[in-house]
Amino acid sequence: MNIGIGVWAFVIYICAIIIWMVILKRNVAESMGVGLIIVALFNGPVEILSTIWNAVYSAAKESSFLATMLFLIMSVVMTKTGIIARLVELLNSLIGRVKGGAAYVSICASYVFGLVSGNAIANCATVGAITVPWMRESGWPKPVAATMNAGNAGVGQSMPSCSAMFLLVAMAEIGAMMTIGEAYIAVLCAGTWTFAYRLLRVYLYARKYDVQPVPSELIKPLRQSFKDNWTSLLMLAGIAIPLFITIGPIADLLKSIASFGEAGVKSINIVLWVPIVVCIICFFVGRKNLPKTADGWLDMIKGCQSTFATVGGVLLFALAASNVLNTIGFDKDLALLLGALELPNIIMICLTCIMIALVAGPLSAVATTAAVGQVAYSIFTGAGVHPIAAVAAFMVCISTEGASPPSSSPIFISCGLAGVEDPKEIFRPLITDYVLPILGVAVLIAVGILPIIK
Repeated sequence: MNIGIGVWAFVIYICAIIIWMVILKRNVAESMGVGLIIVALFNGPVEILSTIWNAVYSAAKESSFLATMLFLIMSVVMTKTGIIARLVELLNSLIGRVKGGAAYVSICASYVFGLVSGNAIANCATVGAITVPWMRESGWPKPVAATMNAGNAGVGQSMPSCSAMFLLVAMAEIGAMMTIGEAYIAVLCAGTWTFAYRLLRVYLYARKYDVQPVPSELIKPLRQSFKDNWTSLLMLAGIAIPLFITIGPIADLLKSIASFGEAGVKSINIVLWVPIVVCIICFFVGRKNLPKTADGWLDMIKGCQSTFATVGGVLLFALAASNVLNTIGFDKDLALLLGALELPNIIMICLTCIMIALVAGPLSAVATTAAVGQVAYSIFTGAGVHPIAAVAAFMVCISTEGASPPSSSPIFISCGLAGVEDPKEIFRPLITDYVLPILGVAVLIAVGILPIIK
């Protein structure tokens, strides 16, 4: 079997990233930068500077890059305004009184936070800091509380707010088949299916361990809680407004208006407007918690600069490396290689889902997307999966990142919050109760059994 230089460049690119991150213990942005330099060498050592410059310049102009930065700003605003804590308190008043209520609050809060943040570590730490103590006080065993918090962390990675989706759709082969708005809707549906599975998992755990509701002293009366915290629900309007004006009856009405028309609706970029609208709402709702002086704002910005530098660097280098791989013919070489394989489509789909999860274990969602996103998409579509369903299934697969032993950060954060001294204690249930079933959800989406909007 003849393997083209594009495939070899890709393999060495992945190895370089893993070695730099896992073995040399360097940060992910630096690892992605090293990967870019190495893959650029395959386009000719003499041309390396121009190759890197052209690839980085093209990446910086991608709308997905701007969208990711906007979602990062939105996540910071949500945290600083305290809107998530208020939402959790309201959810606790609504569902904390059912058996196992604290765990239901945890997954519902993780889902809502994931809708707008797409960050597994932030999800795990922010929601878990509030709900894990409630779970312990209502009788959940420590290891189970830690398992659920880590298992819930990745729900944001299966949502369209995850920067990995923007990177994936920005890849040339994928972007030619769909708009970011189309991918956004499909991934939102797919993420909701993983949320439904996590609700089922809480129900099964609650029955198994006969867990009681949240202690009454920790539940504020619903009327009072709603009065104090109803404004936190306005955050969801930041997602709903751009959706409603781009699809459905409202969009049809706007299209019928001569001064707006179909062109006007199509010009609305949903992934740019969601973070903007959410930020405006959070600024209004949580304005009392924002800095009151210029120095306070400066301190807040300084506290976020490392996150912006890391995520921005990772995404920029990943997009640039994808451009270089396409330049040296990776897509064509991969197509030839895949054509030489003769496995049943369902086997190819299952093996691809497992491959994505294995890569996502040591790497972040963005790094995983940069490393195997294009490969996985090509295998999925080659096996007969609809292009948009392929993107949705991929996002579900990388959402196992938070629950993948042994190196996932949410595992150790959750164990610390729950008081579990040995993280290995929850490795097996994470694999059997979260990783494998969620990969099953991805397969069902890919083959069309679980429907999504395409």
